[in-house]
Amino acid sequence: MDNNWKTISSKEIFSHPRLTLIEDEVELPSGDKTAYIKYKLEWNAATVIARRDDGKILVQKELSYPTGKFLLQFPGGAVPLGEPMEIGANRELMEEGKMKAGKLELLGTYYVNNRRTDAKMFVYLATDLREESLPCDPEEFLESFWFSEEEIDMMIKEGKIENSHLLASWLLYKAKTN
Repeated sequence: MDNNWKTISSKEIFSHPRLTLIEDEVELPSGDKTAYIKYKLEWNAATVIARRDDGKILVQKELSYPTGKFLLQFPGGAVPLGEPMEIGANRELMEEGKMKAGKLELLGTYYVNNRRTDAKMFVYLATDLREESLPCDPEEFLESFWFSEEEIDMMIKEGKIENSHLLASWLLYKAKTN
């Protein structure tokens, strides 16, 4: 059986500055046809795990408007296509964490939603931190905390962390640093 999906047609059904919604008519490997919704982003994203010299990790709390809950997260955000990822990662750290990394190490990448977009998350470990800030996005209201690795592990174990990007990024961090 052929495992490739074949695009028959593609049409933009909604456009917004943050995303474009696209409906493709596709032929599945079974020969069946279906309408498939995907979205196009004009950016990838960076998550930054900022670690101080004492080993503490920056974790932030922010209201997730769609869930109506305050969720824990690492600093990060959109990096426009064409902007070098390391520059975007440090920019996000300066905007949200009010610090700049002297050293950024790429820990890995993953797709933010592989069923609907090809956008990727680039996960960095930031060290050699110094205070330096840029203005935050107007929608961002963050509270910052410094936790040990053990405290983060315990919060995950206790179900206190529900943010998929933090969970995936933490797995990359643990795999690369332990």
